[in-house]
Amino acid sequence: MRRKSVLVRSLIALAAATALPSTAAAAELPALPQPVIQQPQLPQLPDVQKDLKQLERDAYDALPKELQNSPVFAGSSRPAAKPAPTGKRQSQSVADSTCSNCVAITYDDGPGELTAQLLDTLKAKDAQASFMVLAPSASTHPELLHRMKAEGHTVGNHTATHRELNKLSPSDVDGEIKAGAAAIKAATGENPRWMRPPYGATNGTVEAAAKANGQAQALWSVDTVDWKDRNSEHVCEAAVSGAQPGSIVLMHDIHATTVGAADCVIDGLRAKGLEPVSLDRLIPNPQAGRQYLTR
Repeated sequence: MRRKSVLVRSLIALAAATALPSTAAAAELPALPQPVIQQPQLPQLPDVQKDLKQLERDAYDALPKELQNSPVFAGSSRPAAKPAPTGKRQSQSVADSTCSNCVAITYDDGPGELTAQLLDTLKAKDAQASFMVLAPSASTHPELLHRMKAEGHTVGNHTATHRELNKLSPSDVDGEIKAGAAAIKAATGENPRWMRPPYGATNGTVEAAAKANGQAQALWSVDTVDWKDRNSEHVCEAAVSGAQPGSIVLMHDIHATTVGAADCVIDGLRAKGLEPVSLDRLIPNPQAGRQYLTR
């Protein structure tokens, strides 16, 4: 009996020694790394349609020219032609083929600090104008005169000192016109074909001097009175309401309100079916010395 009891105790001790570790001990064991499963790389399928089109074009290009032009290839088997370049943007002009609905918009007494802004507006609107420049301003801003010519505008002579020419002697009138023309030629390389007597003050003496210098007199039929009424809406209304086909409109690019009205003037004229143009476009072949109030 005693031997049996000893045997039982021995078995219990052996079982305790070989028991599994506790939960706490198991928690201290290092975690096994997770297996990484590689995703299979699928082959990229070729662009079959693109390849077929390229093969079709290559085969077509390999044909003799006479076969390329054959009616056989007039159908879908002929590769689509490449689109032609669009080139220059479409003109916004509403002028007809003879410019019969044209109006000359003109600006006096510049160029000045606002002239570049006006040129920007004219360029954006695809419109042309005429600038009657004073000699000192032309000499100060030759780059603006160069730009005027490059962008299709007319550069005209507004004399040297803006005096009333009809009150001057023939030699003084001639000197005023010559000085203005010289400043324009120095900036543009060309003699002007147009002159505008300041205040529209002209007479036989002015006509003779203008003719001798090869310049026509650009007067006007629409006076916006922008020098007096410094209001952009009023300037626009005066220019648009008074304009008819062949009109010459007088404004000044030295006034901010006039420059600010340019968009409205151009849009308003076009809404009436009229196109703002330069004097050279309105009257391509002016007669030297002659007065032009309209075409």
